[in-house]
Amino acid sequence: MNSLMNKTALIITIIIIAYSSSVYAQDTKEQELLDYIEKAYTTDEPSWLLLERGRQAFELGEYGLASRVFREVIERDKISPDAELWLARIFEKEGEYVLAEKQYNKALENSNDFYIPEQKFSALYSLAEIYRKTDQYGKYEKTLNEIIECDEDRVELFKLQYAMMELLKKADIDKLLELYRYDKDKSNRAFTELGIFYYKTGRYNEAEVNLVLPVVVTATVGFNYIYDKTANYEFTDFNDLIETMQSYPELTGYIEYNNLFMNLYYLSASLYADGYYEEADDLWNIIVKYDHKKSTWRNRARRQLRAPFIEPVIDSRF
Repeated sequence: MNSLMNKTALIITIIIIAYSSSVYAQDTKEQELLDYIEKAYTTDEPSWLLLERGRQAFELGEYGLASRVFREVIERDKISPDAELWLARIFEKEGEYVLAEKQYNKALENSNDFYIPEQKFSALYSLAEIYRKTDQYGKYEKTLNEIIECDEDRVELFKLQYAMMELLKKADIDKLLELYRYDKDKSNRAFTELGIFYYKTGRYNEAEVNLVLPVVVTATVGFNYIYDKTANYEFTDFNDLIETMQSYPELTGYIEYNNLFMNLYYLSASLYADGYYEEADDLWNIIVKYDHKKSTWRNRARRQLRAPFIEPVIDSRF
């Protein structure tokens, strides 16, 4: 018995030493990196490299050091929306939303100078999130619409959305996806957030028009992917498409990334609030049947099918 206890104690001691060594090695590595960054920002390293040093410090949670690095970039370049954007993210992480809002707007003032042009959309989405968190709903809506306005296809897209929604109300989701395909997901997140916002502020028709597009986009991308893989896949109905999509890990991830079931839930809720009860039930049933991960949207859809209700409207006059 004593021999067994001694062996057990020895094993536990080895595990603790190994874990401690691993933690120490990791801490040492991080400290070496931080020491290097601390020295680097006072040298003549190019700005793009300093931005990377600042990002590394940010990822390690060293916001003070990261801030000094980004301010050094601004001091050198005078105009650096990338550095301004990172400073805004630091303020947001620290819960300083007023300062973060000002900083995001400052970054956007020179958005044409971002190293990567798409950073403009990252800044706009972050700014929109600040407005949502601080109940500045008017600015939240305006910022999301600004993102959509940047889409070069927006005029034709609006016509397409209304046509899609009209068909969904006259027929069903299967007919909609049989006749319409659209796979550009550039503004998907903005349409989703705006659609949910319109639902929560009682503008149900506008909610439907914004929410239908992300559903069609996700379905189209899924269909195209499966067709490319099999070369003979034919669309039969939405149920089969969702089930087939979830047999591919890549598409399962895409469904989650695009929040398909959340989109379907609020599209259903908007239809119900707009008086299209059967159409809403059909979509809620799809969520219940095919959301295999049993997310909150499946649970909420089940509640709606048992006793449907319209969520309280929030005041958006701010």
